[in-house]
Parts: sequence; C-alpha cells; structure tokens
Amino acid sequence: MIRIGFYTPTVMLSADLPDVSIFTDQDFVDFRLTSGGMVLLDERYYTYNGSATVADIASLIEQYMAGNPDLNYSEFIIEASAPDGSAASHSFRVIYCDRALGLYDPSQWLLENFLTFSAFRRIAPDTFFELQWFATDREPIAFFIYATYLDTDGNTATYRYVLSGNGMIQHGDGINREFVLLSDVRAKIQAATKASTPPTLLSVTARCGERSLTLFVDQALADTLPFHYTNCFNVAEQLILPHATTHKIKADRSIATLGKSARFYNVTTAKEYEVQSAPLTSDECLQVEQMLTSPVVRIPWGTDSNLAETDFDAMLPILITDFTSELSDTDDKPNSVKFTWRFKDTRPKFNARYSPGIFDTHFQPPFS
Repeated sequence: MIRIGFYTPTVMLSADLPDVSIFTDQDFVDFRLTSGGMVLLDERYYTYNGSATVADIASLIEQYMAGNPDLNYSEFIIEASAPDGSAASHSFRVIYCDRALGLYDPSQWLLENFLTFSAFRRIAPDTFFELQWFATDREPIAFFIYATYLDTDGNTATYRYVLSGNGMIQHGDGINREFVLLSDVRAKIQAATKASTPPTLLSVTARCGERSLTLFVDQALADTLPFHYTNCFNVAEQLILPHATTHKIKADRSIATLGKSARFYNVTTAKEYEVQSAPLTSDECLQVEQMLTSPVVRIPWGTDSNLAETDFDAMLPILITDFTSELSDTDDKPNSVKFTWRFKDTRPKFNARYSPGIFDTHFQPPFS
C-alpha cells in the first residue's frame, strides 16, 4: 500500500508548493519528480511511523524553471513506488513565482491580473511594454488597447482598438504574451483620425478580460536610462524612473620599488554607478522592490544600442551591489531609493560616441 499526500488546486504558484507526504506500510519508498521527461529528483526515502516526507520541492522546481520564459508554466509528475510493487503518482501544474503570496488557490487572482504586481506605471514616450498572463481553457483572449491622447486642437481624446485575439478563445491552459510599441499606438490613432502629425500620448491602458494595466506617458522620461529585470514571475519588465547617476571609479594598486624607481603592478580598476531616484509612488515601489532583488537586471548600452531596446537578451547584465530602500505603501509620503550597480563584466566601460557631423555644412570660423 502506498499513498501520496500532496494536494494542489488546478494551478499552483511555485512559492506556495507544500511538502510531499508519502504514506506506506513499507520500510522505504523510491521517489521521483519529473517534468517534460527530465528527472529533477530520484531518491530513496526511509519511512518513520508509516510515512516519509520530501521537503521543499519548491526550490528544486524554481531552479528548473528560472531563466527560461518557456518554462514559466510547466507540468510536473510525482511518482512513488514501494518494495512490494505498489506505486502511486500525481501530476500538477505550476506557474513560476519566487514570492510567497499566500494564495491557497491562485486561480481567481490569475483571472484578474497580468503576471505583474504593478497595475500603474510611468513610461517614456518612445518605448514599449510587454505583458504576460495566464489564461484558462475556453477563456476569451481578446487584448484591448485604450489610449488617451491630445488631438490636433489640444483637446483630450480617447481611442480604443483590439490589438489581438479578436473573437478568439484560449485552447488549453497556458501563458500568453503581448508586446506593445507606443509608436504603433500613435500610428494607429493617426491613421484612424487622419491627422497630419502623430498624436501626443497621455496614457495607455491594456486589458484582457478582467486584467488591466495603465501606463502614464511621461515626456520627461524620454532620455532616461531604463532598467530591465525579471520579476517574481520570471517575466521581463521595464522600469523607467527619473533619477540622477553618479559615476565612481576605484583602482587598487600595488607598488613595487627597486632602488629609487617605483612602478605599479596588480592594478585592478572598477567602475560603479550610484543612482538616486526621484520621489516614487507606492505602485512604482512594487517594481523597484522586485528590480533591486531580481537575479537578472539588464540595461541597453553602447553606441549602437537604443534606449528603447526591445530584446531583453541583447542588453548587458548588471549587478545591484548595494541599495538603501525605505518604502511606504501610501502615497502621502514620497518614497525614494538609492542603489549602486556595476556591469557584470568587470572591465570598465566608456560609451564612445560618433561625431555629430560638424563639418557637414560649410565651415564658417567665428571671430570676436
């Protein structure tokens, strides 16, 4: 006789996975945890008082899923067998989440939220945003865009359209993804209104079912360096906040002296960047908290790179080496953070720029 004590709802967040209890009258059981044909754990456990416990499979599952967005939603199989030939198995589906949310059954929360904690954000005018969400079988998946903008007369107007999935339904549970360029939103509005110039966006709201995300377009963020990171659901997010950056260069040098001559050896040079943010809202603090603790943070860098870079893997990884964070969950107190980062590659970097083309026109030397 063998029985597996491991209850999960239809879908489970990885951080909330319980321990596995195996009940049997045998002296030991062979336990196996697999996913997609890959064996994650294969061990023998000896029983005590008729049971054995496999603890903290959540960490093992998260290590398997982390770093690969294609595995954010995976199916796992538990198998247990005893010496007398009895066996039992149990399959369950998991969504990656490295934060304990305390949701016994996350199904309702997933129906009302994208895979993010920030329902309101600021965004630069010439950038993009990416959203992922979990959809159940037979669920409508029409993805709507609601845009608020200034028309040619300077009045506030709105425009709504279906970006994808018009009239479609989900076939099988899974995670969907949408990628929205603000330039495409402006082009869509300009074509619909037959305006001579692109409109000035004020805000963009994305909706799918009961899920909603609103982004406020801040013109002051046009030339601000964005930070890209993986949130607690292993989904890439973009954080664009007004901030001031201070460059700090350090060099550790050893000096060798021979007679009256001295020279450096074992020279190690490091360059760090200290960031002081402007006041933040409580919703932005949810993003900042995850960015500071994310295992993967990247920035666009280089002469041939654009601040609106859309390829997460093409950006350079950085390390958040130190931070000071005191955040309030109310908007009546301005929040700010201060953190230090450096590139993952220890070689100091300088952004070499191209000439602006000062000799493209006839040169006229000025005289005073």
